[in-house]
Amino acid sequence: MGEDLGHTVYRGPEGVTTEWGDIQRRLGNFAPLPEVFTPDPWAPAEEASGDGGGSARERDALDAATSARELEAREDDFADDAFLEDYRRARMEQLRAAAAVPRFAGVAPITRDAFMAQVTDPSADVWVVVFLHRPGCPRCEVLGRALEELAGKHPLTKFVKIVGGECIPGYPDRNMPTLLVYRDRDVARTFIGLEAFGGERHMTPEGVVLALNECGPVCRGPSGEE
Repeated sequence: MGEDLGHTVYRGPEGVTTEWGDIQRRLGNFAPLPEVFTPDPWAPAEEASGDGGGSARERDALDAATSARELEAREDDFADDAFLEDYRRARMEQLRAAAAVPRFAGVAPITRDAFMAQVTDPSADVWVVVFLHRPGCPRCEVLGRALEELAGKHPLTKFVKIVGGECIPGYPDRNMPTLLVYRDRDVARTFIGLEAFGGERHMTPEGVVLALNECGPVCRGPSGEE
């Protein structure tokens, strides 16, 4: 700011004045100094997603939904926000797709007459593990318990069981237990006995999973992960 003192003009940094100049301004002899620009204090913006809209809190609420029906009920909540509305619709499609994937529970008993409907046809879309067993066989009982545990952990895989002699007439008892792994309407792998799983004394459900997954992603978690 410059101050006219008659013959000489002194200029200092903007906003810096002399005591004498301040007195003259109070007396009305000098024009008031213009206000010095001062930026507003910095403050973080509202938490927002990196995708162009919608707060993280609102997106978390959409992600927390467990069914498409739940998101349909919240349609009016996000109608005024184009990004969140698109996000809601995408999440609905994701949940509908997940709901359409077949899920199974336990090791289901089947009959020979139902083999094609229960094993061959479903294997076009999912992995099917067929447990051939013999009642009263200790080795079959050991493997049966392991398969029941796996069926609870891997609902995207279909586990079924059938008496070996009923499924394949004349099938020898010495081959029990046998696992048939089906995919794409055909047998992908056959396991006879317990040796591939560690033997009767050392077999574990985890060992069965390792052997089955040598065929492909037979045993996956509830969300599809291996």
